Amino acid sequence: MTLALEIRPDVLLLDEAEGRRVAGLYGLPVTGIIGLLIQAKREGEISSLAEEMDRLREEGNFWIQDALYRRVLEVEMDE
Repeated sequence: MTLALEIRPDVLLLDEAEGRRVAGLYGLPVTGIIGLLIQAKREGEISSLAEEMDRLREEGNFWIQDALYRRVLEVEMDE
């Protein structure tokens, strides 16, 4: 966080809630892995958000809240 405050990146990659909260207090722009996946989908870098989130869950043991998973899939359907 200290380094981010010094260099002021375009975006800070954080998935942890407390880290995101603190970054917000300092006005640092934040995204997480799901945000990166959504951007990759928009840019045509990946074909399916569901497949990538499933891989994160299964292979990376990455926890994704079910409600967030469903909201992300709604984004995919809208595009």
